[in-house]
Amino acid sequence: MKSALKIRLLFVLFVVICSVNAQVYRLEVGYNNPVRTGTGASANLSNINPLPIDVLNTQVGSLSSTYFNGIHLGATVEYDLKNQFSLLTGALYNLVYSDKIQIYPKSTSITYVTWGHSLDIPIRLTYTQPLSRTLKVFGFAGPNINIGLYQSTKTTSDVSYIPSKFSDLYKDAVLNRLNFQLGAGGGVQWKKYQLKAGYDFGINNLNRLGTGNMYQKGWYVTFGYSF
Repeated sequence: MKSALKIRLLFVLFVVICSVNAQVYRLEVGYNNPVRTGTGASANLSNINPLPIDVLNTQVGSLSSTYFNGIHLGATVEYDLKNQFSLLTGALYNLVYSDKIQIYPKSTSITYVTWGHSLDIPIRLTYTQPLSRTLKVFGFAGPNINIGLYQSTKTTSDVSYIPSKFSDLYKDAVLNRLNFQLGAGGGVQWKKYQLKAGYDFGINNLNRLGTGNMYQKGWYVTFGYSF
């Protein structure tokens, strides 16, 4: 209930911001590379209960990280401020994929195939420096609100005490839906075309199981067209 209320409040804030007369609308598409790290980075195992959670975390490895590859696309709006500063926000849909294998003794292993769907709402302060009439460079910094929509993991195991199964990580209360991030980046714009890259750091614990900390961060590169 609390997560649903937060999502509604964020949506209302987004609508209010977009109700202001925007200076530039932009369509964006790109590649993103999130990574989930921490003592609970393999927390999709923790909702399986044949062994105590601390035993599972020890055997999986507290330093294990999950890397994703994905795409994101959506639309942004940019509001002109003063002294070459502007405020950028919007909504970007993310589709990410991970295929991870965990090796155990005696030639046993567990494979995790994860698909994730989420929505990004960036709120970036941008500074732009024109180099000519058609060429500009810019830098930006600020928060990003990542809202998890759906994330599934298929676990295939030949370890006797860990069964194969399918998990919905949000429905099964393994992950928090909201990932608050802080990030920065920069890019170049030529006429109506824009290329940018950045990095976001997750600042809140995503692990709902109470078995450790888990954070998600990552970099991305995006191509945009303004109209």
